Amino acid sequence: MDKKFPTGIRPRGNGLEIKIWKHGKPVHQEIIKANPDNAADVKRVKKYRDELAVKFRLGLAFEEEEYPTHLQSFHSMAQEYLETHQGKHSTKLGYLNILNKYWIPLFGKKPCASITTREIKLALSRIDASSKTRDNVLGPLRGVLDYAEVFPNPAAIIKTKKAQTKPIERYTPAERDKIMSCLTGDVYVYFALLFGCGFRPGEIKGLLRNDFDGEHWHVHQQIVRGKLVESTKTGHRRKVYVPMWVRKAMKMMPPRIDSPYFFVNENGGFFQDTRRFNRAWQKAHKRKQIHYRTPYACRHTRAAELLSKGVLPPLAAKQLGHSTAVFLNTYAEWIDEYASDKDFSQFEPLPGTEHKPLR
Repeated sequence: MDKKFPTGIRPRGNGLEIKIWKHGKPVHQEIIKANPDNAADVKRVKKYRDELAVKFRLGLAFEEEEYPTHLQSFHSMAQEYLETHQGKHSTKLGYLNILNKYWIPLFGKKPCASITTREIKLALSRIDASSKTRDNVLGPLRGVLDYAEVFPNPAAIIKTKKAQTKPIERYTPAERDKIMSCLTGDVYVYFALLFGCGFRPGEIKGLLRNDFDGEHWHVHQQIVRGKLVESTKTGHRRKVYVPMWVRKAMKMMPPRIDSPYFFVNENGGFFQDTRRFNRAWQKAHKRKQIHYRTPYACRHTRAAELLSKGVLPPLAAKQLGHSTAVFLNTYAEWIDEYASDKDFSQFEPLPGTEHKPLR
């Protein structure tokens, strides 16, 4: 049986959350650093809550909503920020996890305006992670403080050191063929689509049978964290050419009339995750003794393949669902590698007036 806590107190994250009601609606909520399994800590938090409840009842404390937003607690502003956020479902989940893990335990009961840049920098210094991860951790904190109208935003001026970009991994045609030889059934078709079309895994899970016109897939939705999202990552529909060898592989899929999805799980619905496919992927690498790369490397392999065939970057970007700018930034080193024209005379200036050196 779960441990019972006093009224208005419950475990939350690394502490105990207290909540106070007035006239049937919550007027105060905060997380206090405490050990839920320690009776003395629970007693201390209960005493604090009881004293605060009396102040609210006697009118000696103000309902938080009466304060300007920048003077309200970080916890309440974080909740409002997430409730009003118009981003994707996966983005909101990511922000929720970051706020609960890093910032609410630290700043939960503090007024937003009292949070300092120094406190944020100290907290970041204790996070053993890459610069990119630290920057991701800062994102929702900046968002909450902007929402609370804290000016200047103490998180906005913090810049994380950018790490040097790691080389993007890809597979050689020989490696691809060895791995594919170990796969069967719908797993083979799944990775054929990854290699041959450069899809994102979520896009493959969201493919509908009627989205294929015999030559192209019409991509317009994806499965993200187990939920259907009726748009692509970029918010744009796109038409993706399917190579002949992938079309032959697709014919291996048994016809299904009980589901509109191309890949169907045992319950007749879409796959909520890719664990089943990824397990076979790992086994294939081990069996063929090939250096392991994540399935996303298949997408990078397709980008390299298109460039090696002389496909112009804007067209390749359109196939992969990138903007041209992102494609050029991501695959710049490969564009140089696969350039068909190595004649650098094109970089010389146009004919004109001859420039003579100054004496």
